[in-house]
Amino acid sequence: MTDNDFKNIEDIQRILKYLDKGKLDVDSWTNALKLKESLDKLIEEHKEYDDHMKLHH
Repeated sequence: MTDNDFKNIEDIQRILKYLDKGKLDVDSWTNALKLKESLDKLIEEHKEYDDHMKLHH
């Protein structure tokens, strides 16, 4: 992933935090939970890949 990818993920996480705090209309973001789960999975998979590359390369 690139630096731009990480910036985009941070922006999306900020939006999710605003939703959680009630600062955005939850009805407009009906798939927010799925989005959060996908981002968490993406970040975890990237961390595992990065750790693997550090150990084996």
